[in-house]
Amino acid sequence: MSSSNNFELLFRSSMDAIVKVDAHFNILEINRKFEELFRYKNEHVVHKNIDELFHDINDSEKIKLNSLKLLHGERIFDEGQRKDSDGNLYDVVMTGIPIIQDGIIKGAFIIYKDVTKEKQAVDALNRQKMIFESLFSNSSDAIIRIDKDQRIIEFNENYERFFGYSLDEVKGKLPDPLISSREQLSENTEITHRLLNGEKVVREGLRYSKDGTARAFLIQGVPIILDTEVIGGYGIYTDISEQKNANKKLSTQKNIFEALFKNSSDAIVRLDSNQNIIETNDVFTDLFGYYLSEIKGKKIDEIISTTETLRETTDLTARMYNGEKIVLESVRFGKNNQPVDVLIKGIPILEGGDQVIGGYGIYTDISDRKKAEREIMFISYHDQLTGLYNRRFFEEELRRLDRSRNIPIALIMADVNGLKLTNDAFGHSVGDLLLERIAAIIIENCRKDEIIARLGGDEFVILLPHTELRTAEEIVHRIKVACENEIFNGIAFSLSFGCDTKTSLDEPIAELFKRVENHMYRNKLIESPSFRSRMFDTIIKTLHDQNDSERSHSQNVSMYCEQLGLALNLSQHELDDLKSAGWLHDIGKIAIPQAILNKEYPYCASDWVEIKKHPEIGYRILSALNEMSELATVVLAHHERYDGTGYPKGLIGEDIPLFSRIICIADAYDAMTHPRGYLPQLTKKQILEELSNNSGTQFDPDLIRVFINLIV
Repeated sequence: MSSSNNFELLFRSSMDAIVKVDAHFNILEINRKFEELFRYKNEHVVHKNIDELFHDINDSEKIKLNSLKLLHGERIFDEGQRKDSDGNLYDVVMTGIPIIQDGIIKGAFIIYKDVTKEKQAVDALNRQKMIFESLFSNSSDAIIRIDKDQRIIEFNENYERFFGYSLDEVKGKLPDPLISSREQLSENTEITHRLLNGEKVVREGLRYSKDGTARAFLIQGVPIILDTEVIGGYGIYTDISEQKNANKKLSTQKNIFEALFKNSSDAIVRLDSNQNIIETNDVFTDLFGYYLSEIKGKKIDEIISTTETLRETTDLTARMYNGEKIVLESVRFGKNNQPVDVLIKGIPILEGGDQVIGGYGIYTDISDRKKAEREIMFISYHDQLTGLYNRRFFEEELRRLDRSRNIPIALIMADVNGLKLTNDAFGHSVGDLLLERIAAIIIENCRKDEIIARLGGDEFVILLPHTELRTAEEIVHRIKVACENEIFNGIAFSLSFGCDTKTSLDEPIAELFKRVENHMYRNKLIESPSFRSRMFDTIIKTLHDQNDSERSHSQNVSMYCEQLGLALNLSQHELDDLKSAGWLHDIGKIAIPQAILNKEYPYCASDWVEIKKHPEIGYRILSALNEMSELATVVLAHHERYDGTGYPKGLIGEDIPLFSRIICIADAYDAMTHPRGYLPQLTKKQILEELSNNSGTQFDPDLIRVFINLIV
């Protein structure tokens, strides 16, 4: 076969597209592969210029350059792109072979090898490489590549950040000893062996940084396989510490919630999406009396509400199921319809941020607080001792009732006579009992709905809307009669009253109050002194009735005072006062418990504390009586000592009133001559020695000298 025939066979059967052109690059012939690749028929392209056929290619300048080379007899080899008749673009490798006859360029063969798929494969491979390199470098995971001998080849920045090693430090080393604990090394090495045997590994575990810090990772081992042979592998470490912590926190929160639900001091009920009861805790059962088995699947509002409160509770539940958190104080009812004061919290359970799928009802028992609040409210408007209304309430009611519809308005005021004297003589506890009994008498003798208040220590007031003066005066009369018939602890009751009525709205209510108060004080000026005198007599009688020795002691002291006063040439007026002071010097003992006064010697410290109060008590009792007030300071100082070691003030020498110094001598002398309680009776010689020995210390030396001369 000739070379011409061989060429023809090659032209026809080539797997590459071939075009034969003349010296002007006009197409002479194309082969079958050219027709298939570029979708041109031979008859359609013959005599067309090959450059014009591909004229819309961006590298037209390059095409012209290659054409010039062929015309100069050079072979060309180039890469580029060509379009078929439909505009589809192909990547091709072009080979240009000039046709030379007798040294003249007759044309050329241009061979187009379609490398589109190969180019796409290379591009894809390059893209994959770029993507991988980007992922490797920028991954939030730590990634390491090892060879088939488990040696480190490379790792990314996150690996260095997580584990603290630089590549220079560890390249060529085994990874497992670097980031495993001693206890985990064998297990982790076995995982790496499985990876290099072609197994993909996924597991969770702890790995350790260079400084020993432990992190939880999701570890993925991916083998690198080439032609069925494992040539290395990737280790991908996803930090799941936060997730683990979150899961742990979630688990902890769940446990905490369950613990809170079960062990909460509050009663808790959980409801489903239909408002039905799912679960309750033990406190719910304790508070309301229902077991879960009794109420599961029922509506909570129907369980702990009454018919009267059902609408309110269902409205609240509906608001909760609209996503609203409910907080309020109210009353709910237990199994036996027993009301319970509770703080209610309604908390919707949300899914997806806004869909209510259930709710919690939390009930805090506030019964004690509400009771305390009611007590505080009661106290704020009531007198704590008597239970009557207090001044605050009275003043508010006085303003509230000052309306035309309440005219006439009557007002009664009462003041307890001798309360201070009672407190001083018998103690405040007795005075408090007296006030309580007087309050009871007033209540017993008033109409049911009258406003009765205690304004202060010894003042009471009665406010009577729609009441004529005559009716108010009848009430005053009833209370007076009841008091006259009452004896308390040997003490008669006595109240001074004021009473009047407002008949015109034009009159300020304050004027009525002032008028009634003045009326009461005028009556008190008249009634109180005589009552205090009677009460004083009662105190003296009570003291002496309780203890005969006190009566005789008072008589003796009064007598010795008179004798010493006569020796001192006191006037009759002074003698009268001195005798009275001697008679009354121990009046303060009325407030000392009889158990102490009658106690055998020696007294304990607390007994002496009580006994030493009697001069001051006597002072207060006598100060309450105008006619006795001058003697009060004498009684107060009768236990002062000349050297200043006495009580209650520690007065010295002549700072002690004269009468007090005289009583001090008379009191001591009688105590020594008449055994009383803790003091034994002494002989006359012993008495004289005792008096002399205490001259200038307990006793005034001038006075004791005169007294000794009297009794020798």
